[in-house]
Amino acid sequence: MPYRILRLIGWLICKILFRLKVKGVENIPAKGNIIIAANHSSYLDPIAIGAVIPRQIKWIVRKDVYDVWWLRSLFASTGMIRENGSVGKAVDLLGKGENVGVFPEGSRSPDGRLGAGKRGVAIMALKSGAPVIPCAVKGAFKAYPRNAVFPRPYPVEIIIGKAIEPGKADAPDDQTIDSVLAGIMTAIRSLMEQ
Repeated sequence: MPYRILRLIGWLICKILFRLKVKGVENIPAKGNIIIAANHSSYLDPIAIGAVIPRQIKWIVRKDVYDVWWLRSLFASTGMIRENGSVGKAVDLLGKGENVGVFPEGSRSPDGRLGAGKRGVAIMALKSGAPVIPCAVKGAFKAYPRNAVFPRPYPVEIIIGKAIEPGKADAPDDQTIDSVLAGIMTAIRSLMEQ
């Protein structure tokens, strides 16, 4: 229940302040577990993505953000995943049919450009066998950049790409992990350039 209420509030805020638009919603499967992987340049990113995707997403949240006293209970009540040990927790949740959201860069971009991805997203995809849905968030860096105190009205658009199906591997080797990660990051970059 809290997630649905927060999603509605997020959708209203994003529509009114940021004229939120979305392309590619048809690429979200109606059922089955998924991993949402997106670029990260703003605190708006998970709110905007959550507003347009009609399924609950359990985001991996950096521990220093998760542990902020007034956010901790909100994150816990909506099933968000604290960063420490998050790959194992995400694989468990995906095995139970849940959907997980991750920003492969690990933290917000300082300049709005896509940074290097970390291997966790590829490991959780391979170990769970869940498809990865690449997403691009455009405009959020200008609406609410890393060092801003308050957001400003600026159009935000979410572009959702086609699923990447890495297959399942209980003990993936380094080459496989790096190859899957490269495919995910290339897909996100391509969506950002549209």
